[in-house]
Amino acid sequence: MPRLSLRILLLLALPLTAYSFMLPAPFRTMDDQVSIVANPLIRNAANAGQLFTQGYFRDNSYYRPLANLTFMGEFHAFGLNPFFYNLDNLLIHIANAFLVWMLASRLTGNPVVGFWAGLMFAVHPVHWEAVANISGRAILLCAFFSFASFLFFLTAYARRRTGWLIVSLAAFAAALLSKENAAVLPGVFFLYLVYARGKTKDLILLLPYAVIVGAYM
Repeated sequence: MPRLSLRILLLLALPLTAYSFMLPAPFRTMDDQVSIVANPLIRNAANAGQLFTQGYFRDNSYYRPLANLTFMGEFHAFGLNPFFYNLDNLLIHIANAFLVWMLASRLTGNPVVGFWAGLMFAVHPVHWEAVANISGRAILLCAFFSFASFLFFLTAYARRRTGWLIVSLAAFAAALLSKENAAVLPGVFFLYLVYARGKTKDLILLLPYAVIVGAYM
């Protein structure tokens, strides 16, 4: 138990320390201005449905409505105080590190390896652009729901429970509504079933994920 507590503390403290510089940062020009500061839709909660009918930057370039929905919630809670938008990015990143810890532990069967994978994920500088830019929220949310979907998929596969598969599908749909990159996740599941498990007969489990991608497209 003390070791577990220490690992949890490290996974909280180290990324908070590493990314603390970003918290006072103001809104950036361009992306933040379009999606938050000058976005009239997020100022009225009644417009929530409209966020699902337009692109991330109010055009047809990207479709990431869940990210804009979080901006709406933050606007109503904190106004245009960028500190809280930056803090939420960092908290989502830390949550993702915990999910990596759990996912790597499941895949390797070794919680120690899983912890170091999560810690590496938490402090690796490759993530700075997604974490330190408020508009990187889409990447962070996509990662969160993708990791969660994978964890639920592993549980559904191990326990043969339809309920867990439904939860995994819901998380996958949320990942797609956060960022289009989530569409590769069924391919990851394919590799897991074929190369890690050697169970080609279980590929039928991927059919509902393909249906969701088709509906998304």
